[in-house]
Amino acid sequence: MSRRPSLPGIDELFGASAGANPERPVADATDEPAGIDATMLTGARRLVAAEDALLAATRQAAETVLTPPTPELGALLRWAVTATNARGVVEVGTAAGVSGLWILDALPERGVLTSIEADQHTHRLASEAFRSASAGTRVRSIHGDADTVLPRLADGSYDLALLQSSPARYTDDLTHLRRLLRPGGMLVTRGVLRGGVHAESCARFLHELVEDPLMSCAVLPFDDGVAVATRVGDDR
Repeated sequence: MSRRPSLPGIDELFGASAGANPERPVADATDEPAGIDATMLTGARRLVAAEDALLAATRQAAETVLTPPTPELGALLRWAVTATNARGVVEVGTAAGVSGLWILDALPERGVLTSIEADQHTHRLASEAFRSASAGTRVRSIHGDADTVLPRLADGSYDLALLQSSPARYTDDLTHLRRLLRPGGMLVTRGVLRGGVHAESCARFLHELVEDPLMSCAVLPFDDGVAVATRVGDDR
């Protein structure tokens, strides 16, 4: 059941000029430089990535210990649940519950999110967020390392996977996640364009993902780089 807040009208979302003159002709693309209009962007965020009070509070708590996913990525995750008709979802790294709440917003009542977090404090914050959302048995909140938990999960049992742990572990985690995803399942990975000490790990992960004949992927330039990949084959 959706928990998205009600939205204001089009003028409030996109500015009064958006609905002022429906007869006004559309300007030619050459009339002004191409680019994203700031007012339109703000309106679009409120339209497709609005967060309710619980998500806002969870985000505020998360920001004390980490950088949570942007609302735009949250909306992407919610879309991915619907697009894959997900019943089983696994996330490696919880972002203190922010990503899980976005996923739960679209996950059907009989769907289950398996949420894996190695850090004890972050795990506690995520678990509190899930309790506040009355998630109940729809979430398996697991405190543990991915290299210990992932091998215990069943092959081909997941429609969607989110990877947002340390980039140094991404390539190892990919080995398990490609096994866990059913054909047609989707993998979303955060922070794949990070530089500095993470650059080599991110480059190695992207190379592995692109070269994998079982995965078809694209990279989106927001949230420090988001890789979206679909499992297109079955090697089992």
